[in-house]
Parts: sequence; C-alpha cells; structure tokens
Amino acid sequence: MTAPLAYVEGVAEGLALEAAAFASQGAVTCLWSPRRRALVCPASLRRRPGFDMAIRNSAMRGWPLHLRTTGGGAVPQGPGVLNLALAFDADRRFTIEDGYRLITRIIQGAIPAGWSTGATPSSFCDGAWNLSLNGRKVVGTAQRIRPLGNGMRRILAHALILVEGDLAAGAAAVDAFHRDLSLGPIDAGVHTTLDRAIPSLRDPMNTLAASLNEIAQRDILRATQHSGRHAA
Repeated sequence: MTAPLAYVEGVAEGLALEAAAFASQGAVTCLWSPRRRALVCPASLRRRPGFDMAIRNSAMRGWPLHLRTTGGGAVPQGPGVLNLALAFDADRRFTIEDGYRLITRIIQGAIPAGWSTGATPSSFCDGAWNLSLNGRKVVGTAQRIRPLGNGMRRILAHALILVEGDLAAGAAAVDAFHRDLSLGPIDAGVHTTLDRAIPSLRDPMNTLAASLNEIAQRDILRATQHSGRHAA
C-alpha cells in the first residue's frame, strides 16, 4: 500500500495513522510530519514516579506529551521531523534485528551518505540502531510486534528522522522531561539534521519521503515474500 507524506496538524493524528497501519492487513508504508510540536514517549514510562507531574510540566513548557506503543525513549516531534512507519506480516524467523536492518537499510538507500549505525550517548531515545552522519544522530528507531497465530506476527517498525528545523528546543524539552523523571541528561550537540549534514539536498523533506516510499514498497515486499516461503 502506497502512502504519500501526510502533514498532520498534531502528533495524535500521526500516531493514529500508525495505529491504523498496524491494525490493517498487508504491507503498509506510513509517512507523516506534524505541524505542532510535542513530545512522544513509550507508554512504559508511566510506571516511573512523578510521571503525571512530568506531563503537566512539559505541557506548561509548551510541549504536550503523547504516549506511543513502541519502545525506546522520549523524543521531540514537530515541523522538520519525518516519521516513517512500516507495518507488515512476517513469520517468527523474522527477528527484531531483521526489522531494524530493514528500516535502516531503506533510509540508507533513500539518502546514500556516510551513515553509521550505533548508540549515541546523551541523545534522546538512544539505541543500538540509531543512524548518524559525521558522528551525530539523525535517525532513531523503535518497533512493536504482535502475534497473529500460525507462527506469523505483525511488525511495526518506526523511524524518526531529523530532517530540518530547530534541534535545540526539542532536545531541551526532552532534557527537562528527563530531569522531572530522574533520567539522564540530553545533549542537543550530539544530534544533527539531514539538511545540515548534507547541505546540497534540495527540498529534503519531500525528496526523502518520495524515496523512502518507493524503496520501502520494494523492500517490504521482499521481506514478506521471504517470510511467506519460511511459513509455507
């Protein structure tokens, strides 16, 4: 299923697009970017002491908070952030590492550059499957998996791509949220945006979205066909 880039008003609309993709059947590519800024964090953080106060404090700072079903950590959303979500079925031999390899390979194919994969200390939502350029994080990734029966599973692989815009404000918002929850500090300087890392890009948001959509449709199909042969 092909989906053009959706510019949504708020983060809740974008998360709803991802939920619909995850609940549907077949391979779905979802691309969205919000016009209003907000923070998004995994629902698991609700268990931390002081979470309700941290939500109120973030809203008072101008960063309302939304919960998501995938893992990871808190991230800033807003203009200049491109979200890529892939939803598809795969058999149990398709591992979580396979999911991360798939989504990072799609991004690397869409924008050929000197990408490196690995953790970025002091970044928001740090993880082993970050993508960085020149040593600075541009992409964070997360996943959710739901059993379907008969050895099959529904996969939702998500990537947040920092394409353009003000990184400092978003990093400061996550850092303040972390302080309220007694989590580690966030350093804006360990991140960068795609347009800063590759100044020659023209219209990077729409150019990237078009390339991601084309490559994702091809690569998800390959992954699901491979899983189908395993399941047969």
